[in-house]
Amino acid sequence: MVDSDPVGIFLVTSGSRGDRLLFRYPFEAEDDQAAKIKPGHDNNPYTLRIAEDYIYRGTESSESSSSSSIKNGMLVGYSRRLLSTLLAVKTSLCSQQFDLTIDDVRFLGYPVCVENSRHTNGKREQSTIISFNVVIVLKATAPASVIPCYHNLTKRLAVALRHEERRCSYLTTMKHEMQAIQEEVANRPEDSYENPFKIILQKCKLAKDLKTVYDNLCSTGVVQLSVNDWIQVSFCLPHKVHSTVHRGVEVEPEAIERCIQALRPYHGMLLLVNETELLASLPPDGSPALGRLIQVASPLKSLHNLAADADLSLAQVFHLVSHLVYWAKAMIVYPLCESNVYVLAPDADTSVNSILVEEFVEEFPGMSLPAVLADYSLPTPLGEHRDILGLPQQQAQQVLIVVWMLKHRLLMQLHTYIFLISPAENDHKQSVHVASISEEVHVSDAASVTSGDSPSASGTYPNSKSPSDNLSDESYIPRHIADMALAHFSAQDRDSIKAQVKASNPDDLRLFGRLVPYFNGQHHLEEIMYYENVRRSQLLTLLDKFRGILVPCTHPDPATAVHVKL
Repeated sequence: MVDSDPVGIFLVTSGSRGDRLLFRYPFEAEDDQAAKIKPGHDNNPYTLRIAEDYIYRGTESSESSSSSSIKNGMLVGYSRRLLSTLLAVKTSLCSQQFDLTIDDVRFLGYPVCVENSRHTNGKREQSTIISFNVVIVLKATAPASVIPCYHNLTKRLAVALRHEERRCSYLTTMKHEMQAIQEEVANRPEDSYENPFKIILQKCKLAKDLKTVYDNLCSTGVVQLSVNDWIQVSFCLPHKVHSTVHRGVEVEPEAIERCIQALRPYHGMLLLVNETELLASLPPDGSPALGRLIQVASPLKSLHNLAADADLSLAQVFHLVSHLVYWAKAMIVYPLCESNVYVLAPDADTSVNSILVEEFVEEFPGMSLPAVLADYSLPTPLGEHRDILGLPQQQAQQVLIVVWMLKHRLLMQLHTYIFLISPAENDHKQSVHVASISEEVHVSDAASVTSGDSPSASGTYPNSKSPSDNLSDESYIPRHIADMALAHFSAQDRDSIKAQVKASNPDDLRLFGRLVPYFNGQHHLEEIMYYENVRRSQLLTLLDKFRGILVPCTHPDPATAVHVKL
């Protein structure tokens, strides 16, 4: 994503002795030549400053340089005094997001207050820090989708530093070290000037940590930091880690969030990294539930089954799977079965010189990736690729090949969605809108379904069972049953629908009336099978009997096609 990398990271404090910019990185953008001319004037906090001098110098620098405040990817044109004034906020603005845009620069932070008293060796001492702010600088043109991510990071860093300040006065210690270096450099002769931030970076651990945060954000997008070797801070830029795992494919953070929100119990999870490596990368205080879930993970199992195998509630599984998907450690798939329809992804790298060809041969010796991809040029159920005369080992290898191609985004799965065509307007091929029916449909939130719920009961619809399901008296003639099953339709539409049925079968009409809310193109067959506890053969039979008004359409599931450019 363009302009999503940070321009800099700052640490500013506000206290009884004024506002101070303790550290900034990168610091090469500072005007060293001007600082060499008058080092004490800029660095000595007790020097009398004349406003006209700053106005003149600011005007001069702006005329001699371009109008942009970002040069070579770094912030320029902002003095330390100006930055400390802008970024050190009042206490009334603490504990909330800080967002300031000036021209082409955007400052993001999360200022927090520090208690006036602290404990040192059992003694209560007064702290000189009132508040502090860890600020990340971006270009003003940064995508809006990454702003919440950086706000989240600044909040994590601020909370961790506040915790360490309360525990052992860590921030106060670092402040004294940084201030001492700045004052020592300010008192040097003019010919021995050196950038104080360079010395601070060499001597202060907090400065090294902030530099590590900046470098990791610009490179991998993953931050794994231990503040004062005590508080663990873990963070990732989702679009960047997904781009790294999927080799340059750009994925918007909103798309990842939509994928997570679309999780359902019938979905499955496919790990994108080796299970052993993933378990080894978990922190020592990581959730044991996450380890159990990774150990039982399989692309052949649904999330509902994974919850049972890992002895977890379905809500826990949803949270853990969402975490793995967000960190690009797993992807959402539909559990592999013979009825799954796969086709070559539109953005698949099919070049014979692709690096994937070599990796495929290493994984499956004696096989050709282009030849395998040719078998999936047209949408075909997975069962048709199976050799019924083949050995079990060959069939198991076929599953592994499909899993490998799904991991590398070479295949995508197609699902069948159903549209209801208005019987009265069928001759003109006009689609009927069943919004009035769909408004009554409330798919239960998947996160609220627990592992104790049965698949048929989790996610039921209030109107999924028509009144005809309660009829047990066989004295009712099919016409009466049909009228009750199709009560949502007008009399003309009911007659047209009943005319579509080859035989007067009340069970078919009951099932049709029960599944009508799904026939708006928003629910695929697998979802209907799960929530209504019906078999695929029943749905296919219903499609055949009502083929005059039910139109099937195949396309990918948005939840599993987040990495596919359609």
